[in-house]
Amino acid sequence: MTVKRKIYSGIFRDGGAGSFAKRRYRKRREELMEKEKCLMVVAGVPYGPGGETVWSYAHCASYQEPGFMYLTGINQFNVILLLDPGSKESDEILFVSPKDPQKEFWDGVRFGVGDSKSLEEVRRVTGIKDVRNIDSFREILKERFMKRKKKKLGALWMEGIRNGKVVSIKGDHNWVLKQKLDRWVKSWGEGTLVNIMENHFDLRLPLDKYDVQNTLKAQEITGSAFKETLHHFQTFKSEYQLQGFLEGQMLMRSPYGLSFPSIIAGGANAATLHYMKNDDDFANDEMVLMDFGVRWMTMHADISRTVPASGRFNPLQKILYEIVLNAQIKVEKMAREGVVINELNDACWFAVNEGLDNKFKKLGGVSKLNYTDRPHGVSHLMGEQEHDGDPFRMYASKPMKAGWMISNEPGLYGDFKIKLDGKVFDERIGIRIEDNLLIQKKGCLNLSQCVPKKVKEIEKLMQKKHTAVRKG
Repeated sequence: MTVKRKIYSGIFRDGGAGSFAKRRYRKRREELMEKEKCLMVVAGVPYGPGGETVWSYAHCASYQEPGFMYLTGINQFNVILLLDPGSKESDEILFVSPKDPQKEFWDGVRFGVGDSKSLEEVRRVTGIKDVRNIDSFREILKERFMKRKKKKLGALWMEGIRNGKVVSIKGDHNWVLKQKLDRWVKSWGEGTLVNIMENHFDLRLPLDKYDVQNTLKAQEITGSAFKETLHHFQTFKSEYQLQGFLEGQMLMRSPYGLSFPSIIAGGANAATLHYMKNDDDFANDEMVLMDFGVRWMTMHADISRTVPASGRFNPLQKILYEIVLNAQIKVEKMAREGVVINELNDACWFAVNEGLDNKFKKLGGVSKLNYTDRPHGVSHLMGEQEHDGDPFRMYASKPMKAGWMISNEPGLYGDFKIKLDGKVFDERIGIRIEDNLLIQKKGCLNLSQCVPKKVKEIEKLMQKKHTAVRKG
């Protein structure tokens, strides 16, 4: 049997659009040019894992700058896109490195210039007709810039307002390019550099039908991996064994990698929000928090579930878990176009704190939380990035738009003690339940419905196979 090789799958993502992919990416570039109406530069990441700090090299998937990926689908390093709306020559130019057969011998196929065949391949796969050597970028940019009547150059970098002050992300390649462009524009005698971040995110954040399909696929894979993991849970004795099985199940089902490194936190470890050590053993009577998800194409699943290591929630765990679950359900019912994420935050943490008062403290429960009022936001945006939108979360104070995808992740973290039916339960616990919601005009769609979260569902799945009891 002849196997059809996916030669360009590592350096070009069609987003599930197939033959329509090139038109889809072109439409996105046209929309950005229509909004900005100026010469623009968007750059991919300049190098991959180990490219700068060689000593840190390890196996690591390579992911493109999300803004560049959104506009081109190209998952390759050291590439630059020049957009020149209204140009009579070409309104888009892709700059790539020269073709290097020796490097391809080691690392696999790459887009490159240098011969007619390789140029034709870049054009055919990406749909961008004007492709040039990246060494000519500065010269071409200056030529195009000087031809324009309005001396304005657009670029993408992360900038926002924090505590009333303008702040920027200065540790990434976008900021490095921004500084370089600033110097160039000044050396050319006149002109201004403008940030296209706001318009870019306005276009990028609402998911199209292909994004939704890809997200649903990521959720389906993540849900299947989670259910299979619960079936085998009683065979795991440590966080790393659980992590290995869960991630293995996800990676077996997707060639696009994990959304992020999984958090697997047993017992008191779950009270650390971004616990990453993942190397402790489980105790039979504790809870285990899992924050995990897989990619499909460029979309993500970002799921959190908290389960009892024994396979059954004890009375304290069940009370606290259902407080968090009820808050999550309340947020889901509120989420729709026009609602502000900050409003969801207020409703979420009011529900959690009210639940503690009415369903825990009234039964004699005593708690000491790790925070005052609220531990973290209930939602973040999702899309090309697992955490998408401006990194300063200015979007949290703006009305949500149809097509946005958000997380819904209330949590509860601290020390809890209660006496029920003559037995004292005293535990340090972290609980988080997270789903992904697609905002619509009249409500929202829970994309994570395939990932079980009710107490009875979880207990049933954990008892289905491998019922041998772990020694505590």
